[in-house]
Amino acid sequence: MNNPKITIITCTYNSARHLRATLNSVKEQTYRNFEHLFIDGGSTDDTLNIIREYYKEPTLVSGRDKGLYEAFNKGLNNAKGQIIGFLHSDDVFFDKKSLERVATAFLNPDIDYYCSRMIICDEELEKPFALLGAAPHRQTGRDQLYSSTYFAHPTYYCKREIIERVGKFDLRYTVAADIDWLYRLEQTTNRFYFDPLPLVKFRGKGGTSARRYFVGLSEEMAIRLKNEKPSLIFFLIYGYHYWRRGTRFILEKLKLFRLVDAIREIIIKTRK
Repeated sequence: MNNPKITIITCTYNSARHLRATLNSVKEQTYRNFEHLFIDGGSTDDTLNIIREYYKEPTLVSGRDKGLYEAFNKGLNNAKGQIIGFLHSDDVFFDKKSLERVATAFLNPDIDYYCSRMIICDEELEKPFALLGAAPHRQTGRDQLYSSTYFAHPTYYCKREIIERVGKFDLRYTVAADIDWLYRLEQTTNRFYFDPLPLVKFRGKGGTSARRYFVGLSEEMAIRLKNEKPSLIFFLIYGYHYWRRGTRFILEKLKLFRLVDAIREIIIKTRK
């Protein structure tokens, strides 16, 4: 597939704070055959004005939705590219050649999807504290102790026909529908290219939503139990992640943020 058209789907809702950084990272890409599709959930801040600063006639679908995954599905319904992927409205591409690396991977006609790694950073994108991503079906127990599923969904770019076979995001899942979708993708095809170089810098959000995290872990467990044979190690890993997040939640409630940062530093050093 020479010079494929890539659709980048960015879902927005009152995203003005970091949106310019996201759009600058797209504007700087060396690969230019792309469509940037925006799905806006009814922003009331400066989001739409910022989009129009960068695109005089933006490809924009605007209207209220039931959450991020319904917005994802709207993006898939409206994408025109041969290759389709997502870039969140407060994240950025890793470098100027990120899209070029995606397009180059699809020069191989036997590739159905591209995936890579994602750096999770502080809110200023200056200090990394996690690196997620492994080749499909290749995550080790050590990987799962680092992150329960180890998927990095913003690094997945897929052929349109494969997405049509996989289907849309399942809205029954409120936090982990991307995990369910990626499992279905892996079950549909194993013809992928894994790029060891990170594709995206993910902006870590301030504060803690313990309830959302615990709901996410519960949904992940249900999805994995649907797709995998359970084992003692499986339940030990999830027990560890419940304990880990609970501990972090308590430390943040006690305003011991420096201790949280110190623990993050130790964890990321163990991954190097």
